[in-house]
Amino acid sequence: MKKSDLDYFKNWFQQYAASYHNLPGEGVKPILLKEKHTERTCKEILLLGRECGLGGEDLILAETVALFHDIGRFPQWKNYGTFNDKTSKDHALLGLEVISQHEIFVNLKSEDRELVQIAILHHNARNLPSHLSQRQDIFCRLLRDADKLDIWNVVINEQEGCGNLLETLAGVIPTNKSISSQIVAELLERKVPDFNSARNRNDMILLRLGWIFDLNFPASCREVLERHYVERLCSNLPARKEIQEVEKSLILYLNERSKD
Repeated sequence: MKKSDLDYFKNWFQQYAASYHNLPGEGVKPILLKEKHTERTCKEILLLGRECGLGGEDLILAETVALFHDIGRFPQWKNYGTFNDKTSKDHALLGLEVISQHEIFVNLKSEDRELVQIAILHHNARNLPSHLSQRQDIFCRLLRDADKLDIWNVVINEQEGCGNLLETLAGVIPTNKSISSQIVAELLERKVPDFNSARNRNDMILLRLGWIFDLNFPASCREVLERHYVERLCSNLPARKEIQEVEKSLILYLNERSKD
């Protein structure tokens, strides 16, 4: 893949996103949010890719993967009014439909085209399939980590700003002081909790903390530590002993992984 390919993709993406700017009322705000998220995810994947030793065409391919990973969010928001895959349609599948409909990658080598599509398909999956090639697996993992790094950033900024964007995107989330003992136990056991076990905002924060155990590269762990994501997420939880234990345990895990 060449830089000229990426330049074409960036121009196409900008025009495609702009076609959703005429949504009525406040409808354009989530679209703009996803445009900014995409822009930052591209930067995150380049950062991680360089840390992992990628260069040249591999970095161009990595940025292409990040550029299109959430392309399905645009029709999802327009058609369903939510970013909740469970109440609408998996945005990764929607993204592949957009790519197929517009024949975006028709001029790419078949190997590169397949890799980008596989990375998009699996970027939001709970687990990666075992049948991927080593190269496909690496790019999938880079995208998943880059995506998480910016989602944490978005969530933390939203919480610290006391906004209601999360409810706008995912639906009303109950607010109370309870915490799922099951999720806490899973975090202390270094497990990624099941998304379905969340019952309120506190549980949602804990679930996002659990993404730490799904990070794939030492560089990703270092970024979480340096940005103090764990501390900032935990600061929005009730000041309880079990939360302090979770925070300490997660930071210990990240320190261990960051030295791998």
